[in-house]
Amino acid sequence: MDVSIEKKLQDLWKIQQIDSKLDNVRALMGELPMEVADLEDEIVGLETRVSHIAEEIKGIEEEISAKKITIKDFQKQIDKYDDQLNNIKNSREFEAITKEKEIAGLEILSAEKKIRELGKMLDVKVEIQTATKDGLESRKKDLDYKKAELTEIEKENEEELTRLGAESEKALSTLEKRLARAYSRIRANMRNGVSVAPIIRGSCGGCFSKIPPQRQSDIRAHFRIIDCEHCGRILVDQSVTGIDAAVAEKEPRTTRRKMKLTAKAED
Repeated sequence: MDVSIEKKLQDLWKIQQIDSKLDNVRALMGELPMEVADLEDEIVGLETRVSHIAEEIKGIEEEISAKKITIKDFQKQIDKYDDQLNNIKNSREFEAITKEKEIAGLEILSAEKKIRELGKMLDVKVEIQTATKDGLESRKKDLDYKKAELTEIEKENEEELTRLGAESEKALSTLEKRLARAYSRIRANMRNGVSVAPIIRGSCGGCFSKIPPQRQSDIRAHFRIIDCEHCGRILVDQSVTGIDAAVAEKEPRTTRRKMKLTAKAED
């Protein structure tokens, strides 16, 4: 059995009212969910950084160990050259061994210099690692606190969220699939989650753009479902929403201005 356009608009408005209440309850949680998500991302980044620094420290320590082994090897060579010098037979052999001993000594000096440089690098890396670990622990504590706070708020509103969520799903399931998809798509694209907007003072209640008189007449006729030419929201008239234009007119200017600024930011 075909459903009239007026009935479809009424169903869409009903779903929008339920989802708006759902959004208001979620808004009570403020920015906590985003703060928790940001902290989780930051912790992952810090853990990755700690891991990379640990690898760098390990590399420096291995290089220092290698240089120390090099020094030992050259020291053994020097000891060997000293033994050979005790049994020297001619000046040419003396000069050759002495030269080799000097080269080994220079290699030791070079290795010792490199060890000192690596030691300074190691100290810096360890300092950075300590600061990063401290920051990581601090962020983990912040995350635990925020999660506990979020869990408490969710628990307080769990019943309401569950009830409204079930109502929304049930109401959405009664719509024809094409309309349900359109409603969900528009809602997902709107920052305030409003996909069905009332006509208020001749303007779209979502983006506050003026609606031409002929278009308003078509909307009131319920001949077809009409959307806002500017923001794409589905438009419904007073007979569907029950919103009194006179009451809307008395709405404080500051509130209306705030809503308009929100709509502009959304666009």
